[in-house]
Amino acid sequence: MTANPPANERTTGILEAACRVIVREGAHGLRMAGVAEEAGVSKALVHYYFATRLELLRSAFAFSVERWHAAVNAALVDVETGRAKVERMLLVSVEPDLPFSEQRVLWNEVWSSLRTDDELRPLVEGSYRASIARLVGLIEEGLRDGSIPASVDATSAGWRLSAVADGLDSLFYLDLLDREQVGELLGSAIVRELGAL
Repeated sequence: MTANPPANERTTGILEAACRVIVREGAHGLRMAGVAEEAGVSKALVHYYFATRLELLRSAFAFSVERWHAAVNAALVDVETGRAKVERMLLVSVEPDLPFSEQRVLWNEVWSSLRTDDELRPLVEGSYRASIARLVGLIEEGLRDGSIPASVDATSAGWRLSAVADGLDSLFYLDLLDREQVGELLGSAIVRELGAL
């Protein structure tokens, strides 16, 4: 089993198709035949690269996380201060554009499979830890550039902001909050953790 098969056009196309199927039909609706049809390839080819449905699910999740991080990196390129980067990173998850909107749905669907797939859990945990570490690093950058007060504990603030963002993201996914409400609540949490500008 490999979570990250060699990148080539075929595997990329299959993984993109798998992500679309998960978003549309849920993780439990992921079937090799459905992914093959979505990708426009044979079921045998999907099985050639991914021996089982669970392997395909894990690989699709890993692929989606890589796309997510690349998109976040691109969104932060022209952002000048650590504090502004923190805000951008947290708010980007509720943007309607791909891959942000797709990632939100895919993450929630993958969560539903954690109880039945012990090999998926470390991938999800590792992704969470990497995102939190990235957020903590941006807070530390803000401490260095003076955009965040020196009294802020970067690690504690990063974990709390991540928890708030994750909870709000779930409420947004369930349509209990709209994009504007999530933005306002995240903004309030940022001010509470990092101080007013």
